[in-house]
Amino acid sequence: MAHEEIPSVQPIQPADDFPVARRMRSANGPSGFQAVVGWMLRVVLVLSLLANAYFIFKYMPASTASSGKLTERFHSGNANAASKIAIVRIEGTIVEGLISFASQQIKDAARDDDVKAVVVVVNSPGGTVTASDQLWKQIKDLRDGKSERQSFKKPVVVSMESVAASGGYYIAAPAERIFAQPTTVTGSIGVYASFLDLHEFAQKYGVTMNTIKKGELKGGSMFHAMKPEERREWEDLLEHTYQRFMAIVKEGRDGQKGGPRLKYGLRDEIQLKSREGETFVRRLADGGVFNADQARDLGLVDQIGYLEDAIQESKKLAGLTEARVVSYDRPFTLLGALIGIRHREADGALHLNDIPGVTRRLWLLTPGYELSGIKVPQQFMDRQP
Repeated sequence: MAHEEIPSVQPIQPADDFPVARRMRSANGPSGFQAVVGWMLRVVLVLSLLANAYFIFKYMPASTASSGKLTERFHSGNANAASKIAIVRIEGTIVEGLISFASQQIKDAARDDDVKAVVVVVNSPGGTVTASDQLWKQIKDLRDGKSERQSFKKPVVVSMESVAASGGYYIAAPAERIFAQPTTVTGSIGVYASFLDLHEFAQKYGVTMNTIKKGELKGGSMFHAMKPEERREWEDLLEHTYQRFMAIVKEGRDGQKGGPRLKYGLRDEIQLKSREGETFVRRLADGGVFNADQARDLGLVDQIGYLEDAIQESKKLAGLTEARVVSYDRPFTLLGALIGIRHREADGALHLNDIPGVTRRLWLLTPGYELSGIKVPQQFMDRQP
């Protein structure tokens, strides 16, 4: 039997010698150089996060610190002057839950002994009775030196912008001087309450609401017609608030030093002329608005002018020849600074319950501004037709 020659077996090359293996090793695990680069990138990322956190905590607005104070921003004047004029901005619809920034500005201006006078910039169509009254009280106390931790009285000057009417005029009334820009709309001294009435719609489509109540006036609803006693209840509330509004305007415009500034009684009939020469009758407190010229001629405002005019007047009232004019920054949270979350008040947007007519409440709001502050979601604004 012939002996078969067994072929020699060649040793298998190490995996490192194959190009495919080298590529697989590179994909499955980093080389020494790649590991060093990756480690350095991680170190840089950690150092960057630590540096960002340091600067955020070091330079974040003081409102987020334990002091509760807002951050000041230089506006104009002498940056090295010891005495300050503070600008307080009150903008948008005045509603509970949306006035904390305005309130904090007034508090900071009142407590700062370096602030010798305050200019309140008003650009608001008004809002609810309660929120307007809260800001009015703060401004009046600031003027009279009665705010918490306030050392002395401080002159208050108002600078009206686009609209300062109804609740916007309510909060302006305590000022020692009121400036309106030439295009300002103001006045609207009145109060109202709106009630959505769906009872005929509900009857047509068989919608009912079963209400169990105690008390004759309890349980008013948009699903039934308003009863006479329910109307009388709200008319009494409106009359009380209307009388208070007029008393506040009277005290603010006629009850301070310098004598009366209103040219007529709030309920007096006033003969006005249109640009076409037509004569018509108005009252100061008829709930309607006036333009800047009319407001000045009737005594609702003192002068036509801009913010800089109001600042100069505040310096004069405070007896200052120079001053550092400052404003206040709106506060933000640390989380908001990091990921862009905005506070509800920062948006200035009303919720459904804040729309007149949806809930039963009293309003100091200029006619035509019932939906002011309602924001359309951005996704709808971005849609193409």
